[in-house]
Amino acid sequence: MITLLTMHELQGLTDQELGELHQLFSMLLLETEPDTPDRRNILATLENIERATSHQPKTAARPPCMR
Repeated sequence: MITLLTMHELQGLTDQELGELHQLFSMLLLETEPDTPDRRNILATLENIERATSHQPKTAARPPCMR
């Protein structure tokens, strides 16, 4: 059975790690049958990954130094 990844588990991951997980779970989704627990867990995990990605603090570009 495919496990559900929670927001708590995803919080400390980098954008790259989240992207790799999203890709993995997207591929797993293609292999599941409709209305199965695995499919529901994958869909919920993908939603959590997307939510975690949008909650990542973005580093603001520094304004150029004025001399």
